[in-house]
Amino acid sequence: MNPVADENSVWIPRTEEDKEKVRQQMNRLLETSHFKNSKRYPLLFRFIVEETLEGRGEFLKERLLGIHVFDRPADYDTATDPIVRVTIAEIRKRIAQYYHEEAHDSEMRIELLPGRYEPEFRPRKEIGTDHPVLGPAHISTNGHIAESAHVEAQPIATASTRSGRKHLIRYVLGVAAVLLLTAGAGLFWRWARPSALEQFWGPLLSNRQTVVFCLPMEATKQGYNTAAAAGILVQDHTATPDHANPPAAAPAPEAPLIDTFLAHETLGENVVFSDALATLHVSNFLAAHNRESSFRLNTATTLDDLRQGPVVLIGGLDNQWTLRSLSPLRYRFAGTSQEEYWISDSKNPEMKDWGLNLKAWLADTKRDFAIIARVHDESTGQVEVIVAGIGMSGTAAAGEFLVDPRQMEKLRLRVGPGFRDHDFEAVLSTDVVNGIAGTPKILTVAVW
Repeated sequence: MNPVADENSVWIPRTEEDKEKVRQQMNRLLETSHFKNSKRYPLLFRFIVEETLEGRGEFLKERLLGIHVFDRPADYDTATDPIVRVTIAEIRKRIAQYYHEEAHDSEMRIELLPGRYEPEFRPRKEIGTDHPVLGPAHISTNGHIAESAHVEAQPIATASTRSGRKHLIRYVLGVAAVLLLTAGAGLFWRWARPSALEQFWGPLLSNRQTVVFCLPMEATKQGYNTAAAAGILVQDHTATPDHANPPAAAPAPEAPLIDTFLAHETLGENVVFSDALATLHVSNFLAAHNRESSFRLNTATTLDDLRQGPVVLIGGLDNQWTLRSLSPLRYRFAGTSQEEYWISDSKNPEMKDWGLNLKAWLADTKRDFAIIARVHDESTGQVEVIVAGIGMSGTAAAGEFLVDPRQMEKLRLRVGPGFRDHDFEAVLSTDVVNGIAGTPKILTVAVW
């Protein structure tokens, strides 16, 4: 006669024959309409059953299931991606619907309790009775082993103790293996797929030389002079009411020597707040990655200075080194110093959609534009990162963009496979409210 146990008994299949019975019952469920029309539910259900049959049920955790069943990265955020919890809840509901049908009342039960990922197995009932049929490896939830009428208690207790020790050893080894695998998977994932931030800044982070920041001085005309000489911009300092036919730009006189304290305070080394803010965003990011930085003003920077290490060029129209680097690229600044500045597309030079009206009231300026780029400068032999807005808001937004993980992921998608090591530039737009920039958006990119 088969022994029986109370209704709370949990069956632990130990032999291959018993495990095969569980698999057969699992397949019965999977072949029903509750499961067969889905790919996700059977996949997770089969995984947790098989892991439990192999003695690894207690190690089934949300992150482990997300990684192994749904191919999530090792460091994925379970709070924002609840796929495991949602799927388990649906499996639990479908199991309950299956056993609610009277035709399955006497079958072996596979149950999934709330708050757990490890299924429990309960033996089938004898037809015509309320008692479950037990095999020799059956225990109740109160921890007592159901004894057979033909088996003495002492040998059963001894066998249970030995089996418990074996399971304990397996559990300890399993925990260690899972921890090692999780840690290794995380390290491998970061190596195989670095973040967009790491890829963009990789050429600077891998270079052990000091990163040189070149910032523009407030009210300097040197950048405008350089741009006008290169044909990038046209200066209209002597503009007449006849805007259709402005006079030719005359060479600007050299800046007077600053020899008094007052002259220094009014015309000297002052940096615009937005340029300082963009510099702060980038330099803090580099410092967090153990990269040293030095800071120079554009008027005191030479070509030899730019050969000393990777370069970050801050500001656009007031930084002659930025204009010099942009001059051979597809997207660059254009316009006049009295009417309008815009970002020009060399392949569509008539297009002036990305521009600012210099005569508009500040409160009426609703949008600013910027260029960001990462290029290899042949004349210096260094990598240059350009952070340049038309207006102050554009530069500030561009600096924040380049250290924002989510924005950089969007940029990586737009640039494509060349994001890691190719040169590219992008045009950004940002909404502006009273001179304060909003979240920038990518308008276009060029890769070479």
